[in-house]
Order: sequence, then C-alpha cells, then structure tokens
Amino acid sequence: MHNRFLTAVLCAAFGVAGQAAAQQVQPLNVSGPGPQLIDESGSEPVDAAPAAAPVDLGQKNAAAPAATSAPGPRSGHVVAGMSLPAPLAGVRTARAAAQRATLRPVAPLPAAGPVERAVFAREPVRVQLQVGRERLITLPSDALLHVPDDMEAVARLESIGGTIYATALVPFTAIRIVAELVDSGQQIPIDLVAAKTTKPDGELQVAVMEPPTVPNPMAGGTGAASQGSTPAADPVADMVQLTRHAARQLYAPRRLANGSPGVSQVAVDLEPVPGLLRGVNVVAQPLGQWKSGNLYVTAVRITNQSRFALELPLESVRGRWISATAQHGRIGAAGTDTDTTALYLVCDRSFAACL
Repeated sequence: MHNRFLTAVLCAAFGVAGQAAAQQVQPLNVSGPGPQLIDESGSEPVDAAPAAAPVDLGQKNAAAPAATSAPGPRSGHVVAGMSLPAPLAGVRTARAAAQRATLRPVAPLPAAGPVERAVFAREPVRVQLQVGRERLITLPSDALLHVPDDMEAVARLESIGGTIYATALVPFTAIRIVAELVDSGQQIPIDLVAAKTTKPDGELQVAVMEPPTVPNPMAGGTGAASQGSTPAADPVADMVQLTRHAARQLYAPRRLANGSPGVSQVAVDLEPVPGLLRGVNVVAQPLGQWKSGNLYVTAVRITNQSRFALELPLESVRGRWISATAQHGRIGAAGTDTDTTALYLVCDRSFAACL
C-alpha cells in the first residue's frame, strides 16, 4: 500500500510539470529574427546579423560613389582616420560675413611727374617734397650731405652715387641742407620743403653754373690801357700752402674750409693703397687731391689695424714724394678714438704717377 501511495504522488508531480512545460512551448515563427548559432569553438552564441561596415580611415577611393544613407541629422566627417566635428547646421557665418564685407578699391599710385631741372648759381636750390613719397635729386657728382642733427626726425635722406634719395616723413617748412661735391668741393645749398599734396613730383636734376671770369680791377693800369690788359694770373701755392689747404679741407669747420687762390681740386682714385707705409699694419686710403701750378698734394687717411699704438714712419712711405706730412705723428690702437689720422703727400705729378 505504501508503494501505491508513492506511485500516485510521483504521477501527480510529473503531470503538473508536463502541463507547465506544455504551456511554455511556442509555435515557430518563420518571419521573425533567425535563431542564434553556436560558433566553431562552441563557447558563445554568435548573432547571425550581417557584420558592421568597416571604419573609413581615408583609404577609400575618393572617386568611388558614396553609399546612399537615410536622411537624418548631419554628423561629423572622417579625414585620415580623425573624426572632425560636423559644421554648424543652418549657420553660414563665414559666407555671410564675406557677403557683408565692403571691399575698398585700391587706387594705383600716381605716375611720377616730369623730370625737372635746376641750375645752381649762388641761389639755394628749392626742392618740394611730398610726404611719404620718395623723390630723387640728381647732382653733377657724388656728394656729402651736411644736414641738421635732428633731420632724421622729419625726413630720410640718402646720398648714393651722385643721387639724393629724399623722403619726407611729416610736413615741414624750408630746411637748409648742403650738398658738397666730392670731386670738386663745390657746395650746393638745398632748401627742402614738405607738404601733404597729391601732385607727384618727378626727378630733379641739378646743374652747377661756372662763375664767369671777372678781371681784377686793381691789377694793371687804369683807363684805356687797363681795358686792353689781360687779367692777372692767380698766384701759385708752394708745397707748404698746398699742405695747409688740404688740412683745412679735412679738419677745419665748413665755414673756414674755403678755397685758396690758385689751388684747384683734381680727381684721384679713392681705393685703398696697400703697402703705402712699409713695416706697419695700417690702411691707407686717398681722400682728395689738389693742384697748384706743377705741384700736387694728396690727403691720405691712415687707420691703425694693430692692437698697439704706433709712430708713423714717414721715411718708409712708398713713392717719390717731395714732402710727407702727418696730421698726427702718433696714432692709437685699433678701435680707439685716436686710431686714425691724415697724411699729406706732395709731388710734382699726380698721386698715381708718384707711387
């Protein structure tokens, strides 16, 4: 009897479990998603959905047609593997700013005016400048400029090869500068005036009028006899007077560096002369040459190149000279304020012929 009771209990239990299992069974839906499959290792189930598209690292051909995508919000684009943020949708800031910008036309520079010519005959040469525009002033030869100490505050001036390049920085009234011709020592006063004008000024070419020869009224007789007489010839300077004249041209103030009767300046090669002073380390460069009668004097700048002060050995000057005079017999070491002096050489021929 005990066995029958146990059997009945087991049957009842299996009947309840079978009924519950029957309720969980669902019919197969062929239209739904596919079943999960077991991968070859048998460890994890693998979704049968198609694999995701590979990430574009910039290696795709740009000419390949792009895949059609469903419309949606704008997303960032990928360049060389880097994802860039998407542009602001609906906001065209750069293009709108370009459309609002007003372009100012740039007017071409006005053409330079015609070439002007001026003749210096005692009266200063007046030069009109336009602020901010460079003007060329052509002189008969290369020149040294003597300008006020504060000239660079109002104008920029450069003298190169006989041409002055003048540019006014601000408007100003007449400012006197002096151009000294290197070859003849002729001084040309120039009055610069600057204004804000739109009229362009062309190049200004300056010529020098030679003063006419005027007979000396104190020479010769008077009356009809003096009218037919020739003017007296200028005196001839000796080597001492020639040397003093050359020294004044180099060291005297401009107002005292005037000409001497019978002395005229002649051209000389301004290139340095190697070995002019034997036995010393100096640079010798001619600065000017003057003539009176049959005598020539040449001023030569001597610059010490050694670390020691030295005495100028005038007996060691190379060449055939009548006299040699130094402005300073002793010069300081290179780089000091006293490392330069002048040497005056007198000869009966030109400097190049006496070397």
